[in-house]
Amino acid sequence: MFKKPATNLFPKTEPVPVPEGFRGKIVYNVDKCVGCRMCVTVCPAGVFVYLPEIRKVALWTGRCVFCKQCVDVCPTGALQMSDEFLLASYDKYDDKFIYLTPEEAEEIKRKQEELKKAKAKKSQ
Repeated sequence: MFKKPATNLFPKTEPVPVPEGFRGKIVYNVDKCVGCRMCVTVCPAGVFVYLPEIRKVALWTGRCVFCKQCVDVCPTGALQMSDEFLLASYDKYDDKFIYLTPEEAEEIKRKQEELKKAKAKKSQ
């Protein structure tokens, strides 16, 4: 009853300060990425999609569970956790959720759907 509140009104007030070691949104430095696919391998949430034609990864940060396994395994430091945690947006292709243009994102989705259909046909 007399303790400081753990939460605050949103968005009327400033966010609560984040503690040290907080795991926020993933920050991806595309210039440091060497395309090793370690992040794709360890990610339990399927955040990363490897793009072989450019030897880089695409990130779907809306899927992220903030476990930090990708950051720990990245050999070049291309992935870091930020203090940002306000990820609400009206646009699913907002930079907060994906590091691709909408056209690239649609192409990846289309290819994933084709793969799912091909796998479904094989299993029948």
